[in-house]
Amino acid sequence: MTVTHNRIVPGDTRTNRRRFRQSLTVCVAFTLLTIWVTGCANTKTSSTARTGTEQLLISSAIDRSMSNVHFDDFAGYKVFIEEKYLDSVDKGYLVASLRHKVLQSGGQLVAAADAADVVVEARSGGVGTDLQESYLGIPSLGIPGMPIELPEIKFASRNTQMGTAKLGLVCYDAKTGKAMGLGGESTALTHNNDTYLLGMGPFRSGSVLDQREKAVGFNGVGGSFMSSPTHIARSRPVDMVDRPIDNTFEGIPQIADLPDGLSTTR
Repeated sequence: MTVTHNRIVPGDTRTNRRRFRQSLTVCVAFTLLTIWVTGCANTKTSSTARTGTEQLLISSAIDRSMSNVHFDDFAGYKVFIEEKYLDSVDKGYLVASLRHKVLQSGGQLVAAADAADVVVEARSGGVGTDLQESYLGIPSLGIPGMPIELPEIKFASRNTQMGTAKLGLVCYDAKTGKAMGLGGESTALTHNNDTYLLGMGPFRSGSVLDQREKAVGFNGVGGSFMSSPTHIARSRPVDMVDRPIDNTFEGIPQIADLPDGLSTTR
């Protein structure tokens, strides 16, 4: 029988300990580096209850419907906007647009019907949006006898959102209550198309895209990488006053007329 004796060499033990310390040092250093490099950041984002696209579709439809009305007929008249029969989405924008159009045509707005020559009565026949979805692909399929459903596969899809605004207007004499014209309705449509191809997209088209590109230079979906970052808005500036404002005055401007016999001069 042969007996083999293993002899422990002191040099090998020191070498193993040195290697162990080196490995431990590397592990500790890597762990510390990972902790130092790895971070966590939370960014809070929020979305409005209504998307900007939806609001643009409606406001653009309102603008288009009003463009088919001859507001120039109110030039020289004192006009009161009657809105008690108007009930719609974005009523504030609709009424403010009516007021803007009357002022733009040369009419004068008054706060009460008693002070007006003409009363413009507005009504809404429909202000809102519709969504239509279509795709080319394989619909979801259920396997008979098994609670398993294969998901749908879309090769190409399109989501079309449409904005509609039907505005009715009639005007009558504020003193007699008689109609000054037949009035009528004006309807306008806007649309926005989002197209996806093999999961890529959206590729946008429609009136909202045209309005955004005309205003800021890109459509808001990836366009910021291709547009100039120095331009916030590219549309023509809005002129608020067509004539210079006369800032000259005599004495101290008064908020209200003073009674007879009183003066602010000392």
